[in-house]
Amino acid sequence: MIVTYGPPGPWTIVEYNGAEYLLQINMWNLASVGYGNETLTFNNATGEICFSAYISNVTLISPSGGVWGYPGLYLVGIFPGGQVNVRNPMLPLPLTVSDLVNGTYSNRLLVLNYTMWVPDDEPMDWSYDIWLTTTPAPSASLNHGAELMIWLYTTTPVFPWADTEIKVNVPIIVNGTMVNETFDIHVDCYHGYDNTYWTYIAFVPLNGGFSNALVSISLKPFLQYMVNVFPRVCPSLWNSPNQVAGLYMDTITLGSEFGSTQWATEPGWGAIAWKLYEASVVVPGVAYTTSTVTVTATATMVKYTTITELTTVTETSPVTVTTTTSLVRYVTSTVATTVLSTVTLTKSVVSTTVMAIIAVIVIVIVAAVLVALRRR
Repeated sequence: MIVTYGPPGPWTIVEYNGAEYLLQINMWNLASVGYGNETLTFNNATGEICFSAYISNVTLISPSGGVWGYPGLYLVGIFPGGQVNVRNPMLPLPLTVSDLVNGTYSNRLLVLNYTMWVPDDEPMDWSYDIWLTTTPAPSASLNHGAELMIWLYTTTPVFPWADTEIKVNVPIIVNGTMVNETFDIHVDCYHGYDNTYWTYIAFVPLNGGFSNALVSISLKPFLQYMVNVFPRVCPSLWNSPNQVAGLYMDTITLGSEFGSTQWATEPGWGAIAWKLYEASVVVPGVAYTTSTVTVTATATMVKYTTITELTTVTETSPVTVTTTTSLVRYVTSTVATTVLSTVTLTKSVVSTTVMAIIAVIVIVIVAAVLVALRRR
C-alpha cells in the first residue's frame, strides 16, 4: 500500500500487531520541488515501512534552516495541539518525565530494526523526535516545553550552533550486544519560531551511529541527563531538575531529517532511502511463545496464532511485545498456500476419479453394443 507522496504529503494511520502508527512524509520546509518525488509505503502483511526520495531544484520556506523535512512515523502519543492520538498499550502517553524515570513505565525499551541508504555527502540524521510540554496534550502548547532528539545514525555528527561540549556514555543494545555509546549533547535554549519557543536537546552519536542495525534503547538515561542538563545550560528557563521532571511526554516520532541549503540554491539533488522492519515498545526480559493454534475457515484461509504463555529471556535479546493480554498475531501466508494447495490437490484427485468412472461406463456401453451386434 502506497501511503503518501510529498511534499508535504498527508498522513495516514496503519495498524500492525496491536499497535498503531501514523505515517507521514513531513517535508515541512519545502515550498516547491523542481522534479522528483518521495514515496512512503507500508506492507500490511509484514509490517515493513519503506521510504525513498529523489528530489531536486527545491525552494525552501526557511532557507537558513537547511533541513528539508522529517519523513517518518508517529510511534505513540499525540502531537501538542493535534487531533490524532496514536495508541500503543505498552506506553500510554502522555506521561510525566518523573513517571518515565521512576514509575511503572521506566523499564520500557524502544526497539528498531532498520537498514538505510544515503549518499556519502548527504547531510541527514535518523532519529527519535520526542515532544514534551508543561501540560498534557492535546490541549498543550509547545511554548516553554522541550524537544528531545535521540540520533541513532548521522552523517553530520556535530553542529556547532548547539554543541555544549558535554559528552555522555549511554548503554544501548546493538544487534544483541550491550554497547556504551558516546553521545554529544546539543542544546538550544530558545528554539522555535515567532513567539513560540521551547528548549531543544539532541543526543548525537560521536562515531556517527549505526546505518543498519537492530537497536534497543531505554528512554530513562536520556531523560535523566536532560533533567540535569537543562538547569545547567539554560538556567534562565529551567531553575531546577524538578521543573524538568514535571514535563509531560506527549508523543514519540521517528524519522530522517535530510537536505542541504547548497542543493536548494543550485541544480543539485537530495536522495535517501530506508526500510524499517520493526518499531516496537517492549518490556525487557519478557517474551511470548505460541501455545495454541486455530485456523479460520474463510475463503482467504488466514491463520492466527493465539499467544497465551509467558517465558523469560535476557535483557540483551529484546523481542517484540505488543500487549500483555489477548494477543493475536498474524502468521506468514505459507500456511495459506499449503491449505490452498491441498484443496487444489483434492480437486485434482476428484477430477481424476470422475474421469476414470466415465471411462469405465463408456467401455461397458461399447462392450454391450459389440455383444449385441455379434448376436445379430
